[in-house]
Amino acid sequence: MLTIERQQRIIELLKTEKYMPVNELSKRINVSIATVRRDLTRLENEGILLKIRGGATLSDRSRSEVSFEKRMNVNTKEKKMIAKKAIEFIQENDIVILDAGTTTFFIAKEIISANMNVTIITNSLMIAKETANYPDFDLIFIGGKFDWKNMATIGSSAIKFVSDLSVDKAFIGANGFDAIHGAMSFDEDNAVLNKMMSNAVKHVFIVADHSKIGKSAVFTSVPIEKIDVLITDRSIDNNIIEAFASKNVRVEIAE
Repeated sequence: MLTIERQQRIIELLKTEKYMPVNELSKRINVSIATVRRDLTRLENEGILLKIRGGATLSDRSRSEVSFEKRMNVNTKEKKMIAKKAIEFIQENDIVILDAGTTTFFIAKEIISANMNVTIITNSLMIAKETANYPDFDLIFIGGKFDWKNMATIGSSAIKFVSDLSVDKAFIGANGFDAIHGAMSFDEDNAVLNKMMSNAVKHVFIVADHSKIGKSAVFTSVPIEKIDVLITDRSIDNNIIEAFASKNVRVEIAE
């Protein structure tokens, strides 16, 4: 088990138990107590948990954050429809960037299901793990500092890697999206990396369900002028479609 996978398992166990002692974590994960202690120290330094009384508990911040798994279960039907629509724009031998959103995770699954000869570049651990079951599949994983909340790499190393790319297409999610600012994110690190992704490709596709359209977030991740296509679901209002069209953003409806 990789270090990242082991530490994610610790977080999952602490989500179900308010407190768990070191020896119990050691048994549940099947690693030594010394290894568990090292993992707990690292996770505490990152503000994810607190070490107390020979064990650990999640920090208040971690308990309040919405996990990747929970976000996967929000508007899942719409996200899957958007993913099916998205692969209509992916051809054999394409090289595509997928960001670490939940909708892009479903795009990766669609690419795999279609058995397409496509190279995926991503900072998403969940996408990387999904493709790991298919050893002939071409995947380039972007390294960097690991963001537990989004199960993705971020930071200067990831930015440097992406800045050196020149590829076909990027499919990028959003916390908010409007015709003035473009795609937006609540997370600054994520916004910076997504902006670099949009600069590294010929065509930018934003994949966002209706709940994100017309909503604002703190940081602009992809400016409106960089966006070629918005793929969303049929619940979007016609007035919003016209507003995007006025900014030369093509809207594709997944049905």
